[in-house]
Amino acid sequence: MILRRILTAFVLSLAMLTAPALAGPGHDHGDEPAAASAALPRIVADSESFELVGILQPGGVLLLYLDRWVGNEPVDGAVTVTVGDQEIQAERQGIGLFSLRHPRLAQPGSVDLIFSITAGEEMDLLTGHLDIPEPVNAAAERHGWMEALREAPMLLAGGLGLLVLGLVIGRLSAPRPLPAMVEPELAIAPPEPAVARVTSPAKVAASVAMLLLALPAMAQTTVAEPPRRMDDGTVFMPKPSQRLLTIRTEVTAAGEALATTQIVGTLVPDPNASGRVQPSQSGRLEPGERGLPTLGQRVERGQVLAFVTPSYTAAERGTLVQNAAELDAQITILAARVNRLTALRGSVSEREISEAQAELGGARQRRAAIQPALSGREPLVAPVSGVVSVVRAALGQLVDNTQAVFEIVDPARMWVEALAFDRTSLDNIAGASAVLGDGRSVELEFAGRGLTVRQQAVPLNFRVVNPPADVAVGAPVVVLVRNRRNVQGIVVPAEAVVRSAEGPPVVFEHTGAERFAPRPVRVLPLDGARVVITAGIEPGRRVVTQGAGLIAQVR
Repeated sequence: MILRRILTAFVLSLAMLTAPALAGPGHDHGDEPAAASAALPRIVADSESFELVGILQPGGVLLLYLDRWVGNEPVDGAVTVTVGDQEIQAERQGIGLFSLRHPRLAQPGSVDLIFSITAGEEMDLLTGHLDIPEPVNAAAERHGWMEALREAPMLLAGGLGLLVLGLVIGRLSAPRPLPAMVEPELAIAPPEPAVARVTSPAKVAASVAMLLLALPAMAQTTVAEPPRRMDDGTVFMPKPSQRLLTIRTEVTAAGEALATTQIVGTLVPDPNASGRVQPSQSGRLEPGERGLPTLGQRVERGQVLAFVTPSYTAAERGTLVQNAAELDAQITILAARVNRLTALRGSVSEREISEAQAELGGARQRRAAIQPALSGREPLVAPVSGVVSVVRAALGQLVDNTQAVFEIVDPARMWVEALAFDRTSLDNIAGASAVLGDGRSVELEFAGRGLTVRQQAVPLNFRVVNPPADVAVGAPVVVLVRNRRNVQGIVVPAEAVVRSAEGPPVVFEHTGAERFAPRPVRVLPLDGARVVITAGIEPGRRVVTQGAGLIAQVR
């Protein structure tokens, strides 16, 4: 307990003393100007192939980030740095991340650095200039606890005083033994005296020494720089944040694309590969040999899915029984007549025998037609092969001939039905694609158009080429119809265009290694994955194609 109080008081006293001295970027310093929280000293060097950013950390450690200039993806290679007349191999920390330690990097002033980059068979030489500023406050720049204490005797004296004060408070707040809860005469045996744990001064000194040795290592950590939006509207995105958010870019190029019209559609099953199963008469539903089918179950054409047992009222069943009895009696009479006429063949004309036989056959057919209504079951058969998409069945359920019990869809054959309000866009259709609700794009083939206007629009049908297995019938989609008219512009991925805070679409241009500028643009949809920029940015610019939405959220 004594050791714990000593360590707690000592740590609290050191924290109170050194908190102002170790306050870094992002801490409150009163009316400190915004420039005081600026980025760490850094060096930027680039070429047509590589882009290198060096960030000087407190303590003289230079972190190097090596990326491709075009795509902004990290480059796995090796970096050799020339500092003065000395060449130093940067230590690899990961893909595209290196660290460099040199005594010159811990001294204020200007340093010229030469970077020799090797990535596979590619080699490049980059140069840069690093300005190391003077420390604003010596105490704020010190990250060694022993140095801060040696240079500040008053802080040391104050810390010792707070330590003694903490010990006194801890001693006064120590728990005291409570009076016994049992009467002395009722106590069976006196409790054993508690043995106090005594910690030797050597152990206390050793623990304090270990804490002092660990504090400098705790203080020398990498300073994190948050992304922020600058006064001119651009976004400062440090290289570590770019790696974390997977920011990727590409160079814009002018080109041509087909004009596209955007309409709304719905996924529907192919009418030749889907069907509904419903009974021809009212009855009670009974399961088939394998039970009732379930959603998503694969069925084959001609497979019996369920049975329908006819259900009648007492009057209807009485009428059926009466008709069956009359037909049975009539069949008996007609059969006897046919036998008698057949026995008299030769004396009776063949025409009379044929008429009697035909009359007997008709009576038997009428009797066979009544029999299923009395005791038979109607099988419900799958009209096509596919997957059960709708089930409206339960054991013992009463169904009628207007109710569809099952619906079967072939997921490999899907259509899209869309409504086009602009009839001029229907001329010279060159192709189409659809964007699903989750952002995936599928190719479409134009199947035909309707001649009857529906909701003041012309219905269009498209076949889905290689539809995904998890598409849902009835899901809304966005159909992009391509016309045979070319549009001049810059084709970029649809993810590159985001909505700005004001509303218009923008793309982010990679103007610097860690700087991104929003550019308002005018775009036209091309397909589910690409758009055409017709105005707002020039060819040859680096624009963000992955992670633009995350950059737009920086405030």
